Amino acid sequence: MLRLELKVMEEERIRAIAREAHLRAELQHRVRNMLAIVRSISARTFGTNDEDENANHFRGRLDALARIEVRCGDSSRKNGCDLEDMVSDELRIFEFDERIEIKGPEVSVPHEIARLIALAIHELATNSIKFGALSSTDARARLSVRWTFARSRLRFIWEEIGVPIIGAAPASTGFGQEYIEQALPYQINAATLFELRPGGIFCTMEVPFPEKPEADIWPRAWA
Repeated sequence: MLRLELKVMEEERIRAIAREAHLRAELQHRVRNMLAIVRSISARTFGTNDEDENANHFRGRLDALARIEVRCGDSSRKNGCDLEDMVSDELRIFEFDERIEIKGPEVSVPHEIARLIALAIHELATNSIKFGALSSTDARARLSVRWTFARSRLRFIWEEIGVPIIGAAPASTGFGQEYIEQALPYQINAATLFELRPGGIFCTMEVPFPEKPEADIWPRAWA
């Protein structure tokens, strides 16, 4: 009996060591990915001589990453982050604004992908607040955020209407457009479209989800 108990204890000790090693490796992986994202953000943010504007943009992007880290750290969502929560986090100050439509099925976005999509949503929301539908006093200005999910592929649509074209941001040189058009396809094989239309920004992101929930996604700096 004693020999059996010792064997059971030894097996449990081995399993505990393996669990600890797995958790340590996962933590290192997440920290490495997060630092890579921050490095890319920093390199792309501080590209002009307006130090105050650069600092504000950098803080906003770090805040967006902090919010998604809280979501990813929620023990009730071990396999991902709820997409509707991610959108709502960026539009919290407009929670009861009738100009905004948020619509889509429940989707749990894998953690590593969630960080990258959350930053894209932050860029779209910031642009809308500064230049787009959420900056306009025109009653015709609207924002529609909607998505579909089928066969492990997410299609996300951000559409603004009723925005005077003169009030739109110079998106051709903006971080947000570069990030969506260049970084997301490079990092997570997303198919993206970013257009400045007469009524406002129209953006789509089609993102394949990996079969393995925590795929090894390495957010490299994009050219």
